[in-house]
Amino acid sequence: MVGRADVIVVGGGSAGAVMAARLSEHAGTHVVLIEAGQDTPPGTVPADIADTFPTSFFNSDYFWNNQTGAMRQGEPQRPFLQPKVMGGGSSVMGMISLRGLPTDYERWEAMGAKGWGWSDVEPAYRALTNDLDSDSREQNQPGPYVVRRVPRHVWPRYMLGIEAAAGKRGLPSVADVYSTTGDGFFPLPMAHDDTRSTTARCYLDAAVRARPNLSIIAGAQVERVLLHGARVAGVSVSRGGISETISARQVVVSAGAINSPALLQRSGVGDAVQLRRIGVEPLIDRPAVGRNYQNHVMLHFALTLEPHSRLRPDQRHYVMTGIRASSGLEGCPGGDLFIFMIGRVAPKAFGTGMGMVAVALNQPLARGSVMIASADAGVAPIVEQAHLSVAEDRERMLIATRLAEGMILDPGVRECYREAYLLPREAPLRLINGTGLVGAAKALGAAGVLGAPAAIRKAILGRALAPGRVVADRTTHRPLADDEILAACGTMFHPSGTCRMGAPGNAETVVDPECRFVGVEGLRVVDASVMPCLPSANTNLPTIMIAERAAEMMRRRLSRG
Repeated sequence: MVGRADVIVVGGGSAGAVMAARLSEHAGTHVVLIEAGQDTPPGTVPADIADTFPTSFFNSDYFWNNQTGAMRQGEPQRPFLQPKVMGGGSSVMGMISLRGLPTDYERWEAMGAKGWGWSDVEPAYRALTNDLDSDSREQNQPGPYVVRRVPRHVWPRYMLGIEAAAGKRGLPSVADVYSTTGDGFFPLPMAHDDTRSTTARCYLDAAVRARPNLSIIAGAQVERVLLHGARVAGVSVSRGGISETISARQVVVSAGAINSPALLQRSGVGDAVQLRRIGVEPLIDRPAVGRNYQNHVMLHFALTLEPHSRLRPDQRHYVMTGIRASSGLEGCPGGDLFIFMIGRVAPKAFGTGMGMVAVALNQPLARGSVMIASADAGVAPIVEQAHLSVAEDRERMLIATRLAEGMILDPGVRECYREAYLLPREAPLRLINGTGLVGAAKALGAAGVLGAPAAIRKAILGRALAPGRVVADRTTHRPLADDEILAACGTMFHPSGTCRMGAPGNAETVVDPECRFVGVEGLRVVDASVMPCLPSANTNLPTIMIAERAAEMMRRRLSRG
């Protein structure tokens, strides 16, 4: 293992792979990238990661096997999916690639993230993206990250029905969501061409990996960041049961919004009172580390589709179209609701027999926390999500779900399906799919159920999906109660905010607007944890944008020596 570096990047995910690639462009800087999961070099990318359907999402090899989280206050901890593979979330997520709204970044600036307004971040989005649907004459040099939209002629018929139903509700059709800040129905930009776009694929290509000043260490967990007083000295790394030290004058923590604060806390950086309680010697007292946790709230409807309304069997698309809407609730921003449509639910043949309509809250107000339970890196941190703990969040999820329910009941949509179900809050892809013998058994069972007579299908799905239930079929509707809707609300796996960016003098700030940790020289945090609040977008593309801008800030300083 490498003994010394100029810069160590901890985590090879959506941010870390970008940081390593961009920082190593400075030939005089030796960069070491450390990833706890497996590497996916060019030519060896697993088929389930390359797939344009998110098959990798239900492969447990790509996730931490002990991470849990409490969905709501007072609930027990339960399994909580966090990626552990090169490319991080970009290697396992649903591939939606939204940027958020200008007002999101105005809020960031208002919360102390000076220089992160829309006029600052929008050029970075343009520069990092290779948008295959935009006119090449309107682009400068295409960026590394490939996005595209599924063309209209491929959409399953039920999505065209949703589009028409949205139009009746004042939500116009928009060809390019990047070009508008308003509400509407649109094809979603997706992170793939013929294969999935990951930061491992798009940033750590063969040419980057061949740089003599870049070292990549996979299958190794950083146990602690080492400090010498208030200055970074390196990291302690464990691989194969052996712990070693790598020295460095700069460390970039890009381990994600759960593992980044946990790593800092294990290193003695965080709330001194809480650290002492679990036997960790506090070195830097920064109580804000691990606070301000946010995540998008989500629920799903499933539609058992009529044959004429399904995605073509040769198409492997998952999410395809979306709706941005506004709750109109006093004090809540516009565009705070998100609905998106799914074309297939499994990579197997039966997967096109069902579609899904997902409902999400773009701008939740609730705040949770992340706190380690032990100094042992093998013990997962405690995640308290506190979903729906704020009345406005509950009300807005009801508004969004009623909007979706109304569109599902529209005659043009209703003729496309046999039944519509509200799903339980567990991740539906994990509910329906699996790997190995379990996956084969689920596929066989699902194919049989979807092809069964109505009475048998309803009975089996009713038991399998409990506490979810049938909401409607072609002739009947069983309205949802508020409590049923709220009970079905789960999470989008977009943790953020736990190392919040802001003004250095603010007690809630963890990193300054250059992502430098306040109070520790040479330490930066660069990932979704620095977001002051969630953007109106899935967090992968905003996280890549953050890494691009943070890397440029670092490179300017490195160039000055």
